[in-house]
Amino acid sequence: MQKIIDKIITGFFVIVLGILWYCSVKYYVKPKECSIIIYDVFGKQVKIKEIRTNFKTRDVAKSFISEYQKRFPHYDFSMRIETPEIKENTVLRIFKKNYK
Repeated sequence: MQKIIDKIITGFFVIVLGILWYCSVKYYVKPKECSIIIYDVFGKQVKIKEIRTNFKTRDVAKSFISEYQKRFPHYDFSMRIETPEIKENTVLRIFKKNYK
């Protein structure tokens, strides 16, 4: 009898922690693309042909920004991170009422 109760309690916690993990992970959205924006001395956005501006990860973009700041001291560099839209869960969309 004790073993059955232990299995039920363990199963309950596994299910509860699994649901909590699923709910926390589904709303985390990784950025798809990072890009570098270049500003001149007057604060206007410019494009330089010799500079790579699109990257897949944030660390690589930071590395390139630090290198470009050494090579082009008269320009300012900033990073823009583009994140995709969060899609709603289809099960929750069925129960949601439309008030249009």
